Amino acid sequence: MFLTDYHVHCDYSADSTTPLRPQLEAARAAGVVQLCFTDHVDFDDSGLPPADLAARDAAIEALRADFPDIAIRRGAEISLKNEAVAAATLAYCKGRDLDFVIASLHIVDGVDAYYPEFFEGRTQAENYARYLDFAAKVLPTNPIFSVLGHYDFCAKFAPYAERSVRYAHAADAFDSLFRYLVQAGKGLEINTSAWWDGPAWGLDVLRRYRELGGEFITTGSDAHQSDRVGKRLGEALELARAAGIPYVATFERMEPTFHKL
Repeated sequence: MFLTDYHVHCDYSADSTTPLRPQLEAARAAGVVQLCFTDHVDFDDSGLPPADLAARDAAIEALRADFPDIAIRRGAEISLKNEAVAAATLAYCKGRDLDFVIASLHIVDGVDAYYPEFFEGRTQAENYARYLDFAAKVLPTNPIFSVLGHYDFCAKFAPYAERSVRYAHAADAFDSLFRYLVQAGKGLEINTSAWWDGPAWGLDVLRRYRELGGEFITTGSDAHQSDRVGKRLGEALELARAAGIPYVATFERMEPTFHKL
């Protein structure tokens, strides 16, 4: 199986302490043939300093010869908020010659969906719709990206026994997101991290993405530690196939290559 992990962090991200080498060793053990380091470049008031991409990329180059079996790509995960954040992000990344960029939403109305405060005073359906509605609003503010990352980030630490995000939670927002992605030639990430070790979800979401013209996905573990690198990527590919999506994409210098599913 063609396994590509296009969402991995290392100790150049402020929220990871794992060096590059252990992440690559874990990828090799998991059978990953392409890996993209997508360290955080956040100007969304998260409090996390942006990754030193130049230093990270130099460290990647020093390791390439030790991992000839893995195509290593240089990426970033950028946070969405507004036009000012987009401008700061673009200025920071300018000249970095990145291969791939994930656009992600973490903070909604000043509250990170990672924390319990995000869920207070609202139902599950209201919280999920709130997250996705805001994502649909802010995604067009930063067009310099390759894929929309973890549409289900709000479920990762949600305080519910059944955490899955369904298309019905925010049908209009999903449609708006997918129409924008298709029109802009962008893709959708299947991020396996919110599943943890429970059931996978997302078939209904992916089917709607395909119905609206979506043609490709990327797969990512969102690993911050080595024990998560490569996790459940095969299941992500099977979901995409079941939804009728024809391609998984890889990237080099922001140009996609499409691999038939």
